[in-house]
Amino acid sequence: MKHVVSLMYSSDGSFEEEVINFMGESIRVSQYHLNFNHQLALDIVKEYDGVVDAFALSGVPPVISMRNGGFIHPEVEEIKSLVRHTPVMDGSLLKKNFLPFALRKFSLSQPNFFRGKKVSFYAGGFHYPLLEEIENFGAKLRLGDPLFFLKQPFMLKNKKQLDRFIRFLSPIFKRMTIGQSHLGKFTDYNFGPSKIPDFFRSDIFVGNDSTFSLIDLNHLKNKTVVIDFLSKKRRTQFIKAGIKDVLVCMPNILKAKFLTFSLMEACLQVTQDTDVYLSEDMVLSWMEKNTLEARYENLEKENDGLEKFAFIIHPLGRKHLFRHKLLKPFEAHSDKLGKFVEEAISAFPGFYHGKISGIVSEKNGKEVEGLIYTVTETPKKLLEKDVNTIYGKLINLCEASSVQGARIIGLGAYTKIVGDAGVSVAAQSPIPVTTGNSLSACATLWAAKFALDKMKFVTSKNGRYQGKVMVIGATGSIGAVSAKILAKTWKEVVIVAPRAYKLIELKEEIEVIDSEVIVSCATKPDDVIKDCDLIITSTSAQGKKILDIDNVKSGAIICDVSRPFDISEEEALSRPDVMVIASGEVRLPGPVEMKVDIGLKGNIVYACLAETAVLAMEGKYENFTLSRSINYEKVLEIDRLCQEHGVRLSCIMGHNGFITDEEFSLCREHAIRARNKYDTEVF
Repeated sequence: MKHVVSLMYSSDGSFEEEVINFMGESIRVSQYHLNFNHQLALDIVKEYDGVVDAFALSGVPPVISMRNGGFIHPEVEEIKSLVRHTPVMDGSLLKKNFLPFALRKFSLSQPNFFRGKKVSFYAGGFHYPLLEEIENFGAKLRLGDPLFFLKQPFMLKNKKQLDRFIRFLSPIFKRMTIGQSHLGKFTDYNFGPSKIPDFFRSDIFVGNDSTFSLIDLNHLKNKTVVIDFLSKKRRTQFIKAGIKDVLVCMPNILKAKFLTFSLMEACLQVTQDTDVYLSEDMVLSWMEKNTLEARYENLEKENDGLEKFAFIIHPLGRKHLFRHKLLKPFEAHSDKLGKFVEEAISAFPGFYHGKISGIVSEKNGKEVEGLIYTVTETPKKLLEKDVNTIYGKLINLCEASSVQGARIIGLGAYTKIVGDAGVSVAAQSPIPVTTGNSLSACATLWAAKFALDKMKFVTSKNGRYQGKVMVIGATGSIGAVSAKILAKTWKEVVIVAPRAYKLIELKEEIEVIDSEVIVSCATKPDDVIKDCDLIITSTSAQGKKILDIDNVKSGAIICDVSRPFDISEEEALSRPDVMVIASGEVRLPGPVEMKVDIGLKGNIVYACLAETAVLAMEGKYENFTLSRSINYEKVLEIDRLCQEHGVRLSCIMGHNGFITDEEFSLCREHAIRARNKYDTEVF
């Protein structure tokens, strides 16, 4: 694996390592944040020269430019002269070619972005190739080099003035050490807006990430910023400062915690097939082969207090693949094309699918917005693929949603089953993660109670149903917590799962929670199912038969939590005297607008999605539900939060949509006839 050492002069004195993927090749990056410690930079270079494949030097001006040339700062020259074997990349070659190209391409698509605008550069000498381009776009320049380099309260208005300034002061610049204390911070204390007001009245402000780490941001409220790399930390600072929008000019081809042009250039250098030093022709060739562009981000909506959550879904079967607008024309041929499409589309990366807006809490009036992302795998593919491949897709979506302002993300359906049920994803996600299983368990029990009250076969005494409930898949996350909660409201609980030792452990836990309930265990349901009034199924059987529905008691309710369903539609139709429900879906509060197809309508959503929304409304940004073990107390907590914020059971769903009151009445009639027939035959 190639190894790059990145020296970041203007950062805070820490050290980080990560492995990044550049053009299909893994590269180890060691990031040294030097806090302007020049001697430390020299020591690191001496230690790694000839050992690593490239150095990336950033946070210092490789070249302070002017007409017909410029100069390199002596500290930078000293570093470069010390190195004998390893290339030192300062990003200047890439910036010289990519920045004008990216801005020109963006300006052609958005011609009014710069036209007629006043554009302030904190240090025009750092961005000399851009000055003429931005002037050509119809903008007026304002250059803050005197304030930035010398703390002098005046600005420059064009390239000619900048040339004179740099040429006249170059002897002083060459003697200055590079340090934060020597640079103007663009505040009132440092001869800010009160002394050079025109600079601060501009519409657009241009700087690199290092510059924005050194200056005060208070003058940027409602302004536009042009920056090389927008880190998560910097993005948060920009939102807090009230910045309106950002144009990011780094090539959108590499993901890293701290990305600079020098690091990008170093990656280009080490991935060349030749030992030749990176040339301008090589950079141009690379640019021609890749789709590179600037990225625009509007931060206004995040500035207005609207908070966002994200949620990841996936197709629940081959037929669901044809819901996508590109595949919808082929829906009639889904049976023939399904297997091929399932295989082909699973190679695609995850992507943004749409959003849910208008969610408003009944507790505090807070409005939140949901960003919906999707991976392309069906349950079959999610369980077949290498777990690290799926982790990678999910983590990429976590990062993408964070960039778009989401503060928590939920995992839907089988994305929360893969691997360790969200633990590894949460460990690498920039925002908290929840599987939503706490509210899924709640909604299951809400739906079960609703159905029981509709069917009216099981009586209640002293707060306990005088009957028997069975949980199939009881040692799974939803099954286990459902069994624990049901134990407090039922006379008898039967827990079913394939591994006997896990059942015994769960039985002991249930008996600690409630000593009055009668708990029994079984590894298969059919021998004990005939006496059960309520059956909860929560397995990962992927549609395989888990019980013989002919053995189910007339008038019983089967609450099928699994996706795909444990109970097939054919099985459900074969027993009109048994009510099969697909758990319960919930209603979000507020004038909800669904701008994405998740298979439900109106303000009705899956419970696991609703959990993420509830946590956002509460401002509870934490890894709430993770792993295959759901915390009993958290289920009770999410139940309370739902009542407070206005998330309610919306409807009972079956295989073909909503189950109506008429369908409940008809099922009850069939059950009464079946029970009467059974009593007659027995006696």
